[in-house]
This record gives sequence, structure tokens and C-alpha cells, in this order.
Amino acid sequence: MLNATRSMAAETAAARDQLGELQTRVLDTNTELARLHEELQHASASARHDPLTDVLNRRGLDEALAREIASMRRKAEQPLSLSLLDVDNFKQINDRLGHATGDDALIHLVQVVRQYMRPVDTLARYGGEEFVILMPDTRLDEGMTTMRRLQRELTRNFFLAGNEKILITFSAGVAELLPDESGEDAIRRADQAMYLAKRAGKNRVMGT
Repeated sequence: MLNATRSMAAETAAARDQLGELQTRVLDTNTELARLHEELQHASASARHDPLTDVLNRRGLDEALAREIASMRRKAEQPLSLSLLDVDNFKQINDRLGHATGDDALIHLVQVVRQYMRPVDTLARYGGEEFVILMPDTRLDEGMTTMRRLQRELTRNFFLAGNEKILITFSAGVAELLPDESGEDAIRRADQAMYLAKRAGKNRVMGT
């Protein structure tokens, strides 16, 4: 009887140890899954953001634009405008002060724009010194007014390169999405309007 009791106690202890080991392994697995999930989210966000300015990149812009177009078409009366802006004389900044200063100038631009744009608007780096702003529930004239306001705010916030104050300006084209127009075509129209703004003397906003 005593031997049987000891045997049962030993089996119970062994089972308890096995259960504890399994629980530890489950906890370790859950911790590893949580870590992998966090890494996946970080990698996904990195794939959609510009590493220099931390705004959306082209891939992130494409996804955001598709969402805004779908929302616009669900709500038939809701307009969507977008602007393509290009920093004026950016090559001169790079040539005279170096590419690192040029990068800092782009970061400065993004900081100012983010400060004064609406929470519902989306800012993305389109390439080089070009950026796109998506403005939901915004007509063409309202979008142009918004971009001119951003220009004024940028002139009030000088970019400092060492001890030198540099005025950063941009030229912008604004397009209101047409009912059956693709996002790519709307950006193309905004791009054409932006070049008209450049030819008109820079630091201007043109609509299309």
C-alpha cells in the first residue's frame, strides 16, 4: 500500500512537472508570436513610409488614395482634391549646402506642412523633392486656398542651415478628382498644373 501511494505521488509530481513545462512552453510561444507580430507590423509600416521624412511613400500613397477614392464614391456628394507640390530651387540647396542639408530641408518642409494640415489629410513623398497631399471633402478652390495657406506658413518658418536662414518655397498643382477618374490621372493633372506654377515664377499654386 505504501509503495502504491509513493508511486502515485511520484506520477502526480511528474505530471505536475510536465504540465508546468507545457505551460512555460506555451508562454514562450505566445511571447515569440507577439514579438513576430510586432516585427511584422513594423516591417509593414516601414514598407509604406519614407525613411527620411516618415511620411507615406509611393506604395503607401497608392493605398491611401485607393481608400479615399472608394470613400468618395460611396458618398456621392463628397469631393476629393489632391495637390502635388515641388520644392523650388532644391537643386541649388543641394549643390551649395550639400545633400545632408537638402535632406534636412525636406524634413523641415514636412514638419511645417504636418503642423498646419488637417488630421484627415494625407501627406506622402512622391519622389525626390515632390510631395502629394490628399484632401478629402475638399473642392478645387478650397484645395488651392489650403495650399496657399501652407505656402504662407512656410515663409514664416525659415529653415536654419547652421546660422543661415533659408526661405523654402514650393510650387503646387491642385486637382479635384473627376467622377470616373483614376488617382493616377488626377495626380498627372496636378503635376501638369504644378509645372505651370513653376513657369509662372514659382512659389505659386495652380488648379486644374
